[in-house]
Amino acid sequence: MTRADTLAERLEYLEGGLAAVRCARCATYVRARKVSPQQTSVQWTTRAARECAVLATAAAGRPTALVPTCPSLRDSIERAVREGRLEVS
Repeated sequence: MTRADTLAERLEYLEGGLAAVRCARCATYVRARKVSPQQTSVQWTTRAARECAVLATAAAGRPTALVPTCPSLRDSIERAVREGRLEVS
């Protein structure tokens, strides 16, 4: 396996299956992936973490990766699944 193969696999693992999802409450975008009905991965951008008042308040200066997600965003992700804009892989 070459270094390029390893990097390509890593990129696929980190970004494969991610789709842009817009929060219905604050209109910010995150990238999300559903691997199963129970498991959701969300990548918050720095901008999204700033624009979501729920996440910013809950984080209170802590890394946002340690904060449970915004309920409105969770609802928006589930709506995207129901509407076929985000597939469960």
